[in-house]
Amino acid sequence: MRIVEAALRLFGERGFEGASTRDIAKEAGVNAPALQYYFDNKEGVYIACVEHFVARVWEYLAAPVSAAQATLANPDADDSDLIEAYLGLQGCFVSFLSDSPEARDWQLFMARERAGLGPPSAFAVIDERLNRRLFPVTASIIGRLTGRKPTDDVTKIRTIAIDSQVAVFRMFRRNVLSALEWETIGPKEMAQLGDVIFEQTRVLLLAFVAARDAQQGAARD
Repeated sequence: MRIVEAALRLFGERGFEGASTRDIAKEAGVNAPALQYYFDNKEGVYIACVEHFVARVWEYLAAPVSAAQATLANPDADDSDLIEAYLGLQGCFVSFLSDSPEARDWQLFMARERAGLGPPSAFAVIDERLNRRLFPVTASIIGRLTGRKPTDDVTKIRTIAIDSQVAVFRMFRRNVLSALEWETIGPKEMAQLGDVIFEQTRVLLLAFVAARDAQQGAARD
């Protein structure tokens, strides 16, 4: 764990190419042969960082994802239930970024990873263990609320845009601090961001429902 935490910091600060196994071993307080023994090489250390990140995120998401899946499977669930299920998922992202002491290190690490600056094997882990477990759920909710199939390109684009609302405030930290004239993004600031994002998401989803109903009504006429 100590090696992974040190590697997350250095990979976040210097990138995959810039952080050496020697630097990571020194930061973790172990010798380089020990690091190679446990992780084989630098890519192995990086993958361990990704697996740790995914595991921690899923601790926050497992329950609301299950709840959202149950709502989707419930034939009596209405639009309001679907909206609340989505907001429950969104709230967990806010909690994850607010409550996790490692949030800053993860933010830098994942900003580089999402920019495609890590090894392809790392994205495969994130895609299989996180994206493919979460995205079908959020896309299904957005699809139901807009009257489109979850596999429709428009639904996918909308889902990606809405799902990314919380993360963008961490990924573009400097821009946010400058625009809002804040010194930091701590629990208080994240709570304010969360309130605004939740309100905005609710208004947007309700607008989708209204547009869907209007379109369906016009089609019947």
